[in-house]
Amino acid sequence: MIRLLPAKARILLLDDDPSMQRLVSKLLSRAGYRIDVVSTGSAAIEHLGKNQYHGLLLDVMTPTEGGLTVIRHLRENHPKLLDRTMLVTGSPESAIKGVIDDVFGVIFKPFEAQQLLDAVDKLVKQ
Repeated sequence: MIRLLPAKARILLLDDDPSMQRLVSKLLSRAGYRIDVVSTGSAAIEHLGKNQYHGLLLDVMTPTEGGLTVIRHLRENHPKLLDRTMLVTGSPESAIKGVIDDVFGVIFKPFEAQQLLDAVDKLVKQ
């Protein structure tokens, strides 16, 4: 399948699991995306202050500040970016009920590689 992406579409990935970071980075890099990877919500917020992103992939449950910290920041400072935010989580849908309507979508772990690629393509192209 041919992907028509914005030139060097840039994605910010927040996930505390190194194996998930490597997997998602590898999949998206091979598909033509530029990926910035962070492990905490505060690092994600710092990156948002310095860079422009076509999309955000946020893990909700991390040991410290996770995706929910970033969502609160986006609501207050960058509400339009919520439309370019996707949650990537192993949490049950009931655990993310309060934020699921604020974001573009949710990918539940474990996921298939093509499922992630298709979702990110839709996120970036919207």
